[in-house]
Amino acid sequence: MFSKSVVILLSLVVVTMAALTAEEQWTNFKATHGKKYDSPEEEQRRFKIFQNTLKTIEEHNKKYEAGEVTWQMGINQFADVTEEEMKKFHTGLLLPKDENSN
Repeated sequence: MFSKSVVILLSLVVVTMAALTAEEQWTNFKATHGKKYDSPEEEQRRFKIFQNTLKTIEEHNKKYEAGEVTWQMGINQFADVTEEEMKKFHTGLLLPKDENSN
């Protein structure tokens, strides 16, 4: 299981996240993960997805604090991706390209 110091560190990260506005977290997210978008419209669309992700994280972590679940959620590099996009691009088996076939 996790050491006490890891649990404390994770708790501090979650508390710090809650203290920042969605816009501040968005700015940090883009800088941390090197996110750049092709247009202002695409960035706005991704920001809305990010906001929904934040809401999901907040709701889940309230359950954690209430002892209803045993793990916490946090922002990662996929916070601007929809569930459908995750399923499409990040699941399944990717076979190496056969250089001998035409």
